[in-house]
Amino acid sequence: MKFPGGIKESLTQWRRELTSSTQRLLGDTIGLSDNDWRGPSLLPGWSRAHVSAHLAYHGECLTRMAARLVETQESVTWNCSYADDDLWVKAQRNSLALTEDLDESCAAVSKALDSITPALWARTVRTSHGELPASAMVLNRINEVVVHHVDMQLGVDFTDLLPALVRLLLQWNVFRSTPRFSEVELTMITDEGLTLTVGQGTPMTVRGSEANLLGWITGRKLSTAILGAEQLDLRHPV
Repeated sequence: MKFPGGIKESLTQWRRELTSSTQRLLGDTIGLSDNDWRGPSLLPGWSRAHVSAHLAYHGECLTRMAARLVETQESVTWNCSYADDDLWVKAQRNSLALTEDLDESCAAVSKALDSITPALWARTVRTSHGELPASAMVLNRINEVVVHHVDMQLGVDFTDLLPALVRLLLQWNVFRSTPRFSEVELTMITDEGLTLTVGQGTPMTVRGSEANLLGWITGRKLSTAILGAEQLDLRHPV
């Protein structure tokens, strides 16, 4: 599957969506207590604090990538790795520190993306999926913010998202899931009329709403949420 979206036409829209999604996340987390942050997320073994720490690290990574794109003519490599021990330490802080860290990292992302000129947006970044448009950084951040907002179990589900956002994230997650389907050619037919195909191998077709398919392809919903996925368990969050 190809990288989703008409890149030049989509960048402004994606930047706007990233701002809105980030504001919703920060609005829902600003009043959390220490106990709230210690509450479980949808990710096995992770509290809400772990999810927040991960988002902060991701924001720092994206900020560094944007800076390299501005400062160097060399190819920029996508590298957002961090030490697990550092994540666990970061997640043990109090509610004020967690909230400030998330807010500051989100603000840094916005400032870094603002520094990228139209000419720089035309460049590519090197990823495990090959060379992608620099705008993939924005789409990836939207996905991180929205999906992990759902993970925090603060009353937001995929079914609560605007249909256009659900479709965009479904396309992105099918694209980034390509390596998972080395033995299956998966066709996804949505109730809303979209058909997506990914992978190679034994043909398989699943059907459902785009919100439920998004939850399933990201490992947040069981296969029972859609039709035809009984033999394909993706219950491993990505």
